[in-house]
Amino acid sequence: MKAGKYIILMAVAMTLYVVVSLILEGEVTEAILFREIGEGFIFGVLYGIYLYLRNRFRKKKKS
Repeated sequence: MKAGKYIILMAVAMTLYVVVSLILEGEVTEAILFREIGEGFIFGVLYGIYLYLRNRFRKKKKS
C-alpha cells in the first residue's frame, strides 16, 4: 500500500474512535474533548503501525 492509503485509514480510525468515545462519554467538555482527541491520535498511529507491519510481513500468494 502507498503512504496515502495508510494516512486515510489512520484518519478514519482516529475519527471513529473519537466519535464513539464522545457518544459513550455522555457529556462533552473541553477537557474531555482534548483527552479523547489525544487518545484517538494514539490509537490511529498504533493502528497505522499495525497495518504497515501486517502488510509488510504477510505471506504473498503465488499466482
